[in-house]
Amino acid sequence: MKADQILATGATYCITPCHNCHAQVHDLSEIRHHPWQTTHLWTLICLSMGVLGPNEREYLGDDLKEVDVFHPESSMM
Repeated sequence: MKADQILATGATYCITPCHNCHAQVHDLSEIRHHPWQTTHLWTLICLSMGVLGPNEREYLGDDLKEVDVFHPESSMM
């Protein structure tokens, strides 16, 4: 039922608020080969603030993986 609801929206991303929701929705997309990316709400907030590190991009689609990120460590070099 949840997969049908997500598919009906035509969304390319499904944003989830907690780890349990993320795990369930991500598993739905992986097991049934559905087209959406599942990502945490905090991931998108951090991305928009420019503080999402490279190791925190696992669940982003190719369209967002390369968005510029502020790295405090690299600005000190």
